[in-house]
Amino acid sequence: MRELHPLKIAIVEDNATARTNLRSHLLSLQNFDIASYSNGKELRNGLRVTDFDAIFIDYHLGQNKNGVEWIQSLRDTKLLKPSTGLIFITSDSMPNTIGQILDMYPDLIIIKPYTIRNLLSSFKHYMKVRQQTKPVLEYINKASFELALDYIDEKLDNGIEARFRSDFIKLKGRILLQAQQYEKAADLYSKVLNKSQNVMWAHWGLIKSEFFIGKWNHCQDMLDRLIEQSLTKDKAYEWLASVELGKKNYEKAEALLDKIKESELSIQATRLKTMCYKMQGKADAAIKLLERKIQGNLSIRERMVDYTMELARYHLHLADQVLKRHQKQDEVNEAKKLIGRASRNILDRHAEMQKDYMLALAHLLEDDSQKAHKIMLANEQLYRVEDANIVTKVDAVKVWFGLGEKGKANELLESCDEVLMSQINHIDSIVSNELITSTEQSLGIEKNRAMSVNEQGMSYFQKNQQSKALQCFHRAYTMFPGVPAFALNLLQSLYECGQYEYKGVTADIIINELQNLALNDKNQHRFNMLADALSHQAKAQ
Repeated sequence: MRELHPLKIAIVEDNATARTNLRSHLLSLQNFDIASYSNGKELRNGLRVTDFDAIFIDYHLGQNKNGVEWIQSLRDTKLLKPSTGLIFITSDSMPNTIGQILDMYPDLIIIKPYTIRNLLSSFKHYMKVRQQTKPVLEYINKASFELALDYIDEKLDNGIEARFRSDFIKLKGRILLQAQQYEKAADLYSKVLNKSQNVMWAHWGLIKSEFFIGKWNHCQDMLDRLIEQSLTKDKAYEWLASVELGKKNYEKAEALLDKIKESELSIQATRLKTMCYKMQGKADAAIKLLERKIQGNLSIRERMVDYTMELARYHLHLADQVLKRHQKQDEVNEAKKLIGRASRNILDRHAEMQKDYMLALAHLLEDDSQKAHKIMLANEQLYRVEDANIVTKVDAVKVWFGLGEKGKANELLESCDEVLMSQINHIDSIVSNELITSTEQSLGIEKNRAMSVNEQGMSYFQKNQQSKALQCFHRAYTMFPGVPAFALNLLQSLYECGQYEYKGVTADIIINELQNLALNDKNQHRFNMLADALSHQAKAQ
């Protein structure tokens, strides 16, 4: 059964001949509405006027960012509909490449060289699945996840053709992850893997689910097993490093990332490694890594800008740390030089906003509050800071705080909390959390912020939103250690969620800590009840 209107398809391929051939092959199948682009920038412009139903995108796009980087960017800026089908094409079967593609949850991966028969057969199946799941796709575009899940469950319960069953289950898992229903997602992926250990999308779905549930020790066990599979080992190292960094085991995280060739490090993995260096005080290593990544990407303008801005931000961080005025000015000058270099190649509104906030921070570090204030006021008129990523928001927090506008700074930090709660990318989650925490510590506001996050956790707890409460209580506990109320709340939340561990913090660790803290009568009574309840819960399991 054909759709009422022709399917709108985008082809993104830097090779003109390959682009034309792919278009011809698809048109031989059906009269699709096809637009062709040579790179992600052209696709981005096309998405501003057309909602595509499916995108064929090559992983390697010549002297441009790769397909995965562009899809991630388009998702971050909300230009890509959740229902848009993703078909990745690649001639590169290297572990890091396949791992990055799998992380995008593609509908299809087509390996070059492909035969016309295989291409058309795979896409025919995709179109049939799309027709079967059309109501689901409409629901997820509106973020009506429960309606989407109800529809899928009804189809699965009433029986669908065997050839579509796996597609429905895979889509259900993706929706559960989007809806942040990680416990249900973990259960779904576990059942798939119980039937077959060869389903790679189920492995990554389960790892992602358990990562965000907070069962990091179990997550590590699964990743250790996947290291043996050459197809996924680089991605497994990246995940393991994320876990170790989250546990503040920076040396271990660095060692794991060292196992990935530097040329194969994605921009996200590079950020992760830079943070490992930063948290260990290895400034020279961080700077040299970013300088090498810049040099290695001079021909890829968008990626060069990303790495240049990362290096500029690192110099601003160093300027904020040193006490001697001449050293501070040297770091600021280096940062401004890099920002100027990047700005000549910026064509993206979000990158432009990032540049302006970094310049404001640089002026503030030079004690030129007038210039910093002027930039911030102009940005309030030009940009919607709520649309900025966490890194840019944190820059704005530092500037507003430095200008004495603590109310605005706190508003932005609260919006960062909301973004952090909704993060569904493991590296973004880890890097953002470390960035926010270190900023709060440098500004001396970590206690007040921990109290605020704890109160938010209480609100979620009272609404029976236990997974969100657990996330907040853990943040409060790690942001400002040694507060009995924070530890007790985290312990209570672990009990309510039926978990022993959350992000490396176990119930035993919290119990031992509380035994060494001076508790008032009310807290002592609560602790005794919780310790007893957890003991019974552990025996029952």
